[in-house]
Amino acid sequence: MKPTKIVLFIVLILGGLLSMAFFFPKEGIQITDDWVLHFPTIDELMENPDENVVDISEIIANNKVSEDSLDDEEESLTAVVLEDSSVIYYSPIEINPEEVTRKLEFPDNKKDILYPFFKELSQIKSNGKLIRVLHYGDSQIEADRVSSYLRTKLQGQFGGSGPGLIPAIQPYGFESPVLLDHSDGWIRYPGFGKRDTMVDHSRYGILASFSTYAPYQNAAVADSVEEKSKDENDQQIHEEWLKIMHSPYSSRNVNKYSQFRLFYGYNKYPVDFKLFAADQEIDSKILPPADGLQIKRWTFENTPEYLRLEFKGQDSPEIYALALDGDHGVAVDNIPLRGSSGTVFTNSNQQLLRAIYQDLNAKLLIMQFGGNVAPTMSDNYDHYHRSFYNQLVTLKRLIPGVTIIVIGLADMSLKEKDQYVSYPNILVIRDALKGAAFKANCAFWDTYEAMGGKNSMPSWVFSDPPLAEKDFIHFTIKGSRVIAQMFYKALMLEYNNYFSENIRNKIPTKGNAQLSSN
Repeated sequence: MKPTKIVLFIVLILGGLLSMAFFFPKEGIQITDDWVLHFPTIDELMENPDENVVDISEIIANNKVSEDSLDDEEESLTAVVLEDSSVIYYSPIEINPEEVTRKLEFPDNKKDILYPFFKELSQIKSNGKLIRVLHYGDSQIEADRVSSYLRTKLQGQFGGSGPGLIPAIQPYGFESPVLLDHSDGWIRYPGFGKRDTMVDHSRYGILASFSTYAPYQNAAVADSVEEKSKDENDQQIHEEWLKIMHSPYSSRNVNKYSQFRLFYGYNKYPVDFKLFAADQEIDSKILPPADGLQIKRWTFENTPEYLRLEFKGQDSPEIYALALDGDHGVAVDNIPLRGSSGTVFTNSNQQLLRAIYQDLNAKLLIMQFGGNVAPTMSDNYDHYHRSFYNQLVTLKRLIPGVTIIVIGLADMSLKEKDQYVSYPNILVIRDALKGAAFKANCAFWDTYEAMGGKNSMPSWVFSDPPLAEKDFIHFTIKGSRVIAQMFYKALMLEYNNYFSENIRNKIPTKGNAQLSSN
């Protein structure tokens, strides 16, 4: 073929493709219900692919985290001792405001809504209390992601140890902050998502679920079983166990604790109970029938290698939570509710929730939700705004004086043609959460903006090493630590401001005021 004919052929082909780019429908042509035929538009052919790439290099540079162990993130404790005062105040760790990627936001700039929690932190050395930070969230915080970093930093600066609250059985087999094992008879009943219709109450407790080692019996079934079991030969005795072990993925401080609490209740018959610290039996008792919440507590001089709980009885109590803590400082709990939008608290037994929160001395709730709302495409999320606001108001009523910080959802990506783009409703959901937080007089932290805003998730996915998973929704372990560090810096910046405004001016310029390490 002559060169001129080859050139003409190429020109005709390119001209045909260019014409298709002009006239092909931008939304594509629907071939089947699941398949749409697309062709690049003129704008797409002419655009620079790098224009859609979000640069996160500065974010990463300002928020470096350990590659491996969280033990490297622990801070030394520093206290300011006031002259002629028995109060010892914890001073802040210096935070450069310019390195705070995204600051906390407040309704009408009322930063004092954090002051009740900050006051507890600053005086925790003097009062010897154990206060609690409960981190609720969806699957974005599973496997102790985000929470583990916050726990390490807060306990390192203000004292405390242990993993905090854990369920009787871990539904997804995560190996942090502890390792759990159990016999085969255990069943978990969640209070969100697909709930078991056999459960005829709302006593789901602080973890939004409870567990039993015998199938739950509602009132009708229980009466039938009781009538039948009057013949002793028909009585079925259940013997089950739980085992709590240290996780190799947790920091040194998490693997230390000096007290263990068991939250349970509503067993109709007595239960034989034994507690073992490693191979040593340390307690054996009868748990009598209970028509309400029961709390048992044990203390240890040295942290056991593992704990083993043994139960034997005709029925099972409802196990709401186990708590492994130090005797003072800060406890930080990781409470992931996979598939939840954070609207579970108003549907749970309020009396039970209040009693558990009170015993645990909860002072700060971190609420990290919104991701599970994104797949339900809509232009209006007023219903979510109202529902989430009701959760915050309910929690404040149950825990008088509690501080609440709402963490907004992260960027999430959909694939359009050959590019990953943000869900179109991310900002609307973010604004619904933020509006609910402000209306309920709570602080807000914007994950979406902190990580780079629109279309930033691909930059996290394709980072080296990856900071987000290939589902373009969830962060990797390292990515979650970057997010946690950004949030922690924002929190400590506000603590520094509180300290300067409310405490530092009380320190005498002359006399015995001094800095001391603990």
